[in-house]
Amino acid sequence: MNGLMIASAFVLPYHVMRTAAAAGVRVHVLGNGPSRALRTSRFCASYRALGADATDNEAGMLDAIRQVVRRRRIKVIFAADDVSTRLLAGLGDRLPTRVMSLPDVKTFDLLNDKWNFTRFCRDIGARVPQGWCFETVDGLRTALHAGEIELPITLKPTARSGGVGVVHIRDDSEIALLDRIDYRPILVQRHIFGEEISLSAICRHGVILAHTVHRRTARRFQLFSEPDLLETARRVIAAARYNGPVNFDAVREDGTGASYIVECNPRFWFSIFLQMITGINFFAATLAGDAETPVPATMISDMVDLSLRQALTQFRSASALERRLARYHLSDPIPYLLNWARLVDDSEVAVHADQIHVYVEPNPVVASVPSRWALFASRS
Repeated sequence: MNGLMIASAFVLPYHVMRTAAAAGVRVHVLGNGPSRALRTSRFCASYRALGADATDNEAGMLDAIRQVVRRRRIKVIFAADDVSTRLLAGLGDRLPTRVMSLPDVKTFDLLNDKWNFTRFCRDIGARVPQGWCFETVDGLRTALHAGEIELPITLKPTARSGGVGVVHIRDDSEIALLDRIDYRPILVQRHIFGEEISLSAICRHGVILAHTVHRRTARRFQLFSEPDLLETARRVIAAARYNGPVNFDAVREDGTGASYIVECNPRFWFSIFLQMITGINFFAATLAGDAETPVPATMISDMVDLSLRQALTQFRSASALERRLARYHLSDPIPYLLNWARLVDDSEVAVHADQIHVYVEPNPVVASVPSRWALFASRS
């Protein structure tokens, strides 16, 4: 079928496009900003550029979508990143054809904004690191100096993704890293020492239909089972009545083995192509879930070496999954090289803070969020 992908970024939408193509969708793209680089892919059937203000102009956006749907005979519309997910959620039933499962706008804002998400998880008893939010670095410095917050801590922007802006300050030798903070507000989390893991899922109205848990480093990727993280994710999905694709980043704590969710991505996620290579195409599963068709359960896999050079130089000894990954990259070399050479910058693609619905806590906990520093106190 012909599908229309809405995109504002390049790297994440590229992998969503590839998994959609593998699911039998001929992908046409409507986008702006860094997504223009998607035109270099042989899996992009067509690309239509939007004006810089298109995502803030609902009437113009709807008109552009209707034109592409009519011209390309589009059968399904889907989002590829944070900005496009929120945009399509806001347009809702005004869209001219079928839209793949999405959260509503308020649920997206609840989970995508890291400060909203932290407070929501605390209220429902889901395991997350202790958190604070500061409007300025000076406010954070004051709290550290007064001993009201102690190291180790992790700092991050509330509405970015892909690890942009994340800083770990584990002891006094790293305190100078505060000078790197060039964003506001600043989410502060108690740093959890342990293994970084991630859970990805598709959901229907508060129920997880299919999921995987993976560990990933710069060189390795593996699917494995983690019941503790799955239980925490189920609690969040049920409480939010979440619908659509979702990804949770977590840390499995050294010593205790407890999994702490550190953030949520209420959309498709970067590793979707690696999960496809290891055996589950979450795009196809989402389409099937929309049609009330049974979908796959969780999976486990062997460790996959992510180095293309390693796979090419030792092709005979590479595993079947590693050879499949090499073919994935080599079948579309220009986007691979653009990403490898860092020639496309996605770092500024994010949902605007002034668009976000602020989560109002039913039972504020002043001890965890000092009121004189709580950024959203007056806005709530």
